[in-house]
Amino acid sequence: MADRFFRGEKLIDREKEINFLVDWFNALPKEILWIYGPKSSGKTTIVEYVVEKELFEDFDQLKPKKNYWVKYMNLRGYLITNYNSFLEAFIKPTDKKIKEKKKINARMSVGIFEIEAEILKEIKNREKDLFNVMIGEISKLAKHKRVIIIIDEIQTLEDIYINGEKELLKEFLNFCVRLTKELHISHVAIISSNTVFIDKIYNDAKLKLTSEFYKVDHLPFEIVYDWLTSEGFKKNDIDMIYYYLGGCIPLLQKLKRNIGEFKNLKEYLEHQQWLAYTEIMHFMNFSGKVSKEDRKIFEDIASSIVKNGYFIPDSDKYTRVIDTFASAEILFFDPLSLKVVGNNRLYEKAMELLVKG
Repeated sequence: MADRFFRGEKLIDREKEINFLVDWFNALPKEILWIYGPKSSGKTTIVEYVVEKELFEDFDQLKPKKNYWVKYMNLRGYLITNYNSFLEAFIKPTDKKIKEKKKINARMSVGIFEIEAEILKEIKNREKDLFNVMIGEISKLAKHKRVIIIIDEIQTLEDIYINGEKELLKEFLNFCVRLTKELHISHVAIISSNTVFIDKIYNDAKLKLTSEFYKVDHLPFEIVYDWLTSEGFKKNDIDMIYYYLGGCIPLLQKLKRNIGEFKNLKEYLEHQQWLAYTEIMHFMNFSGKVSKEDRKIFEDIASSIVKNGYFIPDSDKYTRVIDTFASAEILFFDPLSLKVVGNNRLYEKAMELLVKG
């Protein structure tokens, strides 16, 4: 298992994913890359590692390696409620003050596009189209730079309109298709843990033909075994840990921090199982999003997951319930395999308690 360290912590073996992304960014842009997977599977951490360590020589000074030109924006950090707030988040006028700010806070600035103040004014006044202007700017850059644009949690742009007419997300994705599939001037990678959103994208005929979908999953047993062995855990304990927690890194890190507060490992794991069960029950009983009929359907889904390890929907009646529990990040639906599983192993253990009643 390769040891890499990132932001003061060990980055558990992700060589496969890191190498895939580096190779992808060094190839000719042809498709939008959608990076998806269960919540807390490490998608954002892996991408941010690649950006900071593989694409930049000195990230704090925003000095890229080779001829990379990189823009990375995590939309979790922005309140985007309309087109104007989108512009404020993505675009800044080119001036000395902005450049000085970049030196102070590289992580906030690496996602900002700079456009001449006069042109930005025309965009805000709807005199020029934002995406046409950006394509013009990126076309100039692409003559001598390898352009890479990465957006995290793009579904934030859903239900926002430009001037009350055009859908912002649709226009942005059309822009991404032009950059990659049509013009080959920029890579675009989009990260999302929202499987309902990914399913919509995957079933959109135009986007499916212009996209590549790459799944980042929880760690497999072999890597968890190597990791926990290096931390001093015995094989029987590792088997039990994986049986309850699977390869979800935050759950495994939490175990290492908190296990000392319990009498033994089994007590800790059963306590975590119970907490996950109560979370599911609270969502079903008090969220206002789950009807009696939906609850019965979810119990059928949970029974299949407990029995078979997954559930595959065979009628439309399951769609709404899967969407509801996937949005709550209790279920994970993979549109490529059509399999529904728990968002992590602990939720599947919680489903065992639900099924037993």
